Amino acid sequence: MNHSALRLNVRQADGPRLVVALTGAMDWNTAPQLREECVRLLADSPHLVLDVSAVTFCDSSGLSALVQLRRQALSAGGSVVLTSVPEHLLRLLEISGLGPVFVGDGAGHPPEPGGPTDPW
Repeated sequence: MNHSALRLNVRQADGPRLVVALTGAMDWNTAPQLREECVRLLADSPHLVLDVSAVTFCDSSGLSALVQLRRQALSAGGSVVLTSVPEHLLRLLEISGLGPVFVGDGAGHPPEPGGPTDPW
């Protein structure tokens, strides 16, 4: 099975947010693409909601890309949250301690930067 393909579908949401639907794998092969495309999007809108319902696989490179995107968004006064998180990705986020950092409600209410659940 070839997990190493990732598609991004972008749409404007209410307010200053972009919703990015990810389809495929977030892994060592696709992490650079994820970072590059989302960094470009952050230049237009500092608030990204990543719909990961169709993410089939995620490894440490995918998690690292998410952390890097979040740092960049926070430095611009923005945010990166995940929505529609599938069970396999939720488990990975919980194991890594990143669940409280990334899992928002998709309505612009991410965890507070620097709050007690923010390890970064």
